[in-house]
Amino acid sequence: MEVLELEPLKEKKLKLFLVEYEYPINFYMDQKKYNEREFLNLKFISRNYVDFIESLIKENHPAFIVEEGGMRTKDEFLYDNHLIELYKKYELPFDMVDISQNALDYINDTMQDKKNLLDAIESELAKLVINKELSKSNELYIQKLMMWRDYLKRSYDEEEQDIRLRVREAWMFMKILKMAEKFEAKKINAMFLCDKRHFNGLSNLADELGVNIVKIEINKIVKNVNPSGENLEIIDLINKADLDIVPIKVKAVDKSEKILYFFDTDEYASPFDINMAYDAGFDVVVPFNNMTADKVQKLVQDAIFSRKPKSPTAFFIGGSNVKEGEKIAKKVLKSFVPGFETPVIIDPRGSHTTASALVAKTEQLAAELGINSLEGKKVVVLGTGPVGQLTSILAAKLRAKVYLVETWDGATEEYVKNLADELTDKAGENATKITGVYATNDESKFEILKDANIVWSVAAAGIQIVSKELAEKLSPNTIVADINAVPPMGIEGMKPNTDKKEIYPGVFGIGPLSIGRIKYTTENKILAKAAKSKGKKIFDYNKAFEIARSLLGLEYKKIMVEIK
Repeated sequence: MEVLELEPLKEKKLKLFLVEYEYPINFYMDQKKYNEREFLNLKFISRNYVDFIESLIKENHPAFIVEEGGMRTKDEFLYDNHLIELYKKYELPFDMVDISQNALDYINDTMQDKKNLLDAIESELAKLVINKELSKSNELYIQKLMMWRDYLKRSYDEEEQDIRLRVREAWMFMKILKMAEKFEAKKINAMFLCDKRHFNGLSNLADELGVNIVKIEINKIVKNVNPSGENLEIIDLINKADLDIVPIKVKAVDKSEKILYFFDTDEYASPFDINMAYDAGFDVVVPFNNMTADKVQKLVQDAIFSRKPKSPTAFFIGGSNVKEGEKIAKKVLKSFVPGFETPVIIDPRGSHTTASALVAKTEQLAAELGINSLEGKKVVVLGTGPVGQLTSILAAKLRAKVYLVETWDGATEEYVKNLADELTDKAGENATKITGVYATNDESKFEILKDANIVWSVAAAGIQIVSKELAEKLSPNTIVADINAVPPMGIEGMKPNTDKKEIYPGVFGIGPLSIGRIKYTTENKILAKAAKSKGKKIFDYNKAFEIARSLLGLEYKKIMVEIK
């Protein structure tokens, strides 16, 4: 008895063209059922299909051709098959493949008890109907019969379907591999004509066995159906019409693993970002800690050249050293070569997604308060760290009057003014000027806050920047937002979950958790998009702002900063 054994080809590469057969090839465990259901299902290979297969032979030069057997006998395959002459014409080895008869008989034997019981129950139910014995007195008995019948039928059908597809596919693939082994060539093309319902199962087997698959479906098109509109007899109508068979080559899905290389400037790569990447759809995340720009080129080129072009690879730049992160991002982009570019995500310690979420939430609240644009509005940014810098750039691009405020007494006025000038240059020609302000006490803070329309507290965690006394003096309809979730809050009176609420008379607040929810979803969507993208795509605060706005139903206007 032949045993099912599937082993990869040794030192050979097989390219298998799966070609849809002209008509469905049905398979039944029960020959009687086949005869009943297929009695009027006449199946003749058309001249058009023969021509179509000939064109594939000429184009792909197969070493051999096999057909799915189905319920055909060997004689039916050899002597009632118009394709055989075509195979002989091109001197191609050919065969019919399917599960072996011995294996099928064995499987049938194991299922026979279940089939016999099902037949007996159906006969009993039929007898009760014929004899009109469907009464309340035997209602429970009938219900039990029906339950058993439904259970057995479902179980039998599931087993038959498993054999029809998965089991037969394994046997057919084994026989194809055995044919391929007979050839001396190292690279072999072969064609398998089968029902297209097998395409997915055969493709899965091919992946495991290292066989390259090309799927070709067919589409039948009838042309010239009675163009004259004459009242024709059916025989004339058929003779006048033309039947074309058009190939549809199914593009194989790239099943390569999605790999993310995570460059973190800190001592330990962030578990938060690693988990986010896995949850967003990456199969593998490779973290590198203590990352610096001088290490980038070798790592990037090792990563991209070890995979085929346009493989699902991406790079993520994180860590708390934002300046080094910027250098790393630029070095990653410079390390690419044509054909091997990949997506790059830039979000050091979440600064890009946090800044984007903060500005988008502010726009949402502003619209609800009747402020349709930030253009011309005074925006005060309290804190000069990564989020402060990026929110300043975004606000400048939205044409706001931006004041970047350094509140730490360990810094200098010169530092914040120089930083503001740098950020203005980064924001680009169409942006407004960012003004640097040094304010380390309530008196100097009030001078800059007293006529503000929007106040963003983005300084270090656990430090209060705006006291209750200052907040109560703000102008009516002022929007204040705080990213600090560590007590004390950056703005006194703000709660973590505050979401577009009035926290002082005329002062409307947005708390850190409200911003954080948009930040989290934005990062998730960026990672998911990167996992599905190929080629050079930059996911920085520009893309993050676009996504954050879309999450809140805000129209997105493109405000790009090019990384050079």
